[in-house]
Amino acid sequence: MILEVLRPEPELLRATAAALRIAYYVASLGAAGLAIFSLGFGTLQDPRDVAAGRQVTLGMVVIGLAASGAWLASQVALASDGDVLDVEIWGVMLTSRPGISVMITWAGLLAIGLATWVGRSAVILGAVGILAVAGSFTAVGHTTQHQPRVLLAAALVVHLLAVAFWAGSLWPLALASKRGGATAARLIEGWARAAGWIVSGLVLAGALLAWLLVGRLDALVTTPYGIALLTKVSLVGVLLGFAAWHRFRLTPALAADAPGAGARLAASIAWETAVMLLVFWAVSEMTSTSPQGEG
Repeated sequence: MILEVLRPEPELLRATAAALRIAYYVASLGAAGLAIFSLGFGTLQDPRDVAAGRQVTLGMVVIGLAASGAWLASQVALASDGDVLDVEIWGVMLTSRPGISVMITWAGLLAIGLATWVGRSAVILGAVGILAVAGSFTAVGHTTQHQPRVLLAAALVVHLLAVAFWAGSLWPLALASKRGGATAARLIEGWARAAGWIVSGLVLAGALLAWLLVGRLDALVTTPYGIALLTKVSLVGVLLGFAAWHRFRLTPALAADAPGAGARLAASIAWETAVMLLVFWAVSEMTSTSPQGEG
């Protein structure tokens, strides 16, 4: 979005499409992440937080459906000189890679929504929905244009599942922190143990994607994609700093029932959430340009 605004003659429609893409990513992966959190840690949550989590997940599903549909409409408008109701372009778009990707996202979000509505008895449906949302992004973008295609797609799915897990966990962890007590401490400690392995997968898959897509070190500082990638990596470094601070300082304080520990952890998670949103912005910037630079 910022790359578009900084062009000599920025286009409002392209900037709007970029903003919708960020909303699409945040809501879709956020819904998947909330579902992952519920499947993995729902039994450790306070029942009130479980109910609140279901409502938020359903809300994210609705936002994800709307944002992805609006983003696809913006692509139609871009392809038709602003005519978002161009039926012919819609026909082409729905059978194109962006259209197929969005329709897979819709299927995944609807599966997540239905599984959330039904409850834990629909765990398989929820898992399928989560995989569909992550897999939908392999139908479009840089991984469809480079080789080895299968390895890139697999790395992207692993990376996105880990991102969804992390992003979708922030709100329920903050909620638990505010409540405090032994239940919250057990939940956060259990999540931190799992996160150690999952974040390792996120970093390894991300490094593999960067190596396969960028191909050379100088592209990191000479292309818009490389600069956006370095920005993303820097922001992820900040997130890892938050994670270490929470695990080794704030969570033990919460477990020891130190005065104000829950409020401090919740406030820190709020700042972590802000940085996570910047990561999604950086990813959106990366998808708007080529890993190999222009031309």
